[in-house]
Amino acid sequence: MAGQPVIRADTVLGPSFAGRVVTGLLPYAAVVVARHLDLIYLTQLERYSSARLRSWVARHWRIILDGRGALAQVAVLGAGIVLAWSPLSSIPGFGYAGTGILYIAWLAAGRWLSARYASLQVSQRLQWTPRTVRLAAVTCVLAVAAMLAAAWLTAAVLSQLTAAPRVLLVGIGLAAGLCVMSEAAAGTILVANLSLAPWERTVNRRFYAQAATRMRRYPGEVVGITGSYGKTTTKFITAALLQRRYSVFKTPDGVNTTMGIVRIVREALRDDHRFFVVEVAAYGPGEIREVCEILRPRFGILTAVGVQHLERFGTPERIAEAKYELIASLPPDGLAIVNADDPNCLRLAERAGREGRRVRLYGIGEDERALSVRGKDVKLSSKGSAFRVETEYGAAMFETRLLGGWNIGNILGATAAALECGVPLEEIADSVRTLAPAPKRLEIREEGGVIKLIDVANANPRGAQMALEVLSQFEGGSKILITPGLVELGQIEAEENRRLGRAAAAVCDYVVLVGPQQTQPLREGLREAGFAGSRVLTARHADDVADCLNAIVCEGDVLLYENRLPDSYLEFA
Repeated sequence: MAGQPVIRADTVLGPSFAGRVVTGLLPYAAVVVARHLDLIYLTQLERYSSARLRSWVARHWRIILDGRGALAQVAVLGAGIVLAWSPLSSIPGFGYAGTGILYIAWLAAGRWLSARYASLQVSQRLQWTPRTVRLAAVTCVLAVAAMLAAAWLTAAVLSQLTAAPRVLLVGIGLAAGLCVMSEAAAGTILVANLSLAPWERTVNRRFYAQAATRMRRYPGEVVGITGSYGKTTTKFITAALLQRRYSVFKTPDGVNTTMGIVRIVREALRDDHRFFVVEVAAYGPGEIREVCEILRPRFGILTAVGVQHLERFGTPERIAEAKYELIASLPPDGLAIVNADDPNCLRLAERAGREGRRVRLYGIGEDERALSVRGKDVKLSSKGSAFRVETEYGAAMFETRLLGGWNIGNILGATAAALECGVPLEEIADSVRTLAPAPKRLEIREEGGVIKLIDVANANPRGAQMALEVLSQFEGGSKILITPGLVELGQIEAEENRRLGRAAAAVCDYVVLVGPQQTQPLREGLREAGFAGSRVLTARHADDVADCLNAIVCEGDVLLYENRLPDSYLEFA
């Protein structure tokens, strides 16, 4: 205001005033940066979909807004504004002393906020891809702009209403700016993501075009694999059966989306790879068709059509239609290899036959179905399985260390593909003996006399039930299930989790539920089956599981880790 004396900073808080300002801002800045990075991480988990990020924010707004933290900041800010407005602030010396007191309170609140902040990056960490860097850069510009605008507006308004020292007004303005920057983080990320969308679409189209050009020149053949479950393991098995005879390249574990496959095609696929084995996933209609237009597969394996991702697709029929996109993309001389043990797959195979496509069926049993590859005389144990395989090329006994009856189906599908590619049956049987589990798909680990079955890819009802069957085959100590339950099942999710709880009660000695709220249906299923409540432990999220297990695990126990959800599903409060 006119006539207000110029205030020198070094007369307010001493010669290190600037350093103290930085010290006062650091705890808040740390929380602001951490919150923005966490939200960028969640955007990455939601595949940069603004709609899915908005949905996550709507479900977790209490975490995003952090009511207690905001209240602490508002309380200190309010005290500062009251001080600035008070007639006492015009008394020489008092305003400066009040500024010092306010600074100490602000610093204490900032350190409290920093100490209590819990990162949302629990099971994984943010991956710094070029797209993530672009999103972070735009977010930083928007966040700093919002902070400075809020700081300037606050200080400007107060300067017209009070004669408080300018240093106090600037401090209040910066505090208000940081508060806005922190609590508006989700909005900043959404605006940044939306503003980058046109650019990202342009980048993607360029990458797609480069990958499509690369695949037109690729001299080898592509084996595409899809299904609601089983596709990753079938990919690993198919590649293993082919690579005894050919140079084979498969997509890395976890790479199954269009953009991920495009990157692999551009950066890693070579002309001397005789076969390219690709796992193709879909989170919505049209995604498999999109990637197949680039890949142009000659062989397509359909492992299963189930209710996984029902929440995203809406109906089972839409899931089936999405999986059929792989078969529909095959050329006239292509081959669809379909699991006849899955009724939904069988219907799609019949449809393909009516359309004049080549189809080979595989399955287990001694019925009258015309199967190209049939598994019979199956013997399962905790060490693996043995079974007889009959094909048009002859028959052979297979043995494998892979656990679970459904892995026999995965082996049969991969066998059908290998036979079509010229690998002899005897050579296939040899390779099957040495197969190792795909990472985190019923992978066995033994640590300190405790057996761990790691089955933490996003679970589905059928796979979870079969994992429990595998657990039941082990003898010795206690059988312990650790699970957050099943997700993305839409309206049937609660009932499927209750069913899983009832099945677990028949097998397990203890159950550790991960996530108090989302596992309520599982708990209900356990209770309905008469499972003792004292044998059900609850962990807030994955980091708390070890504490639960320390209280119950003994040497000789068998632990089944069934499913591990992305952090976007975890409970943090």
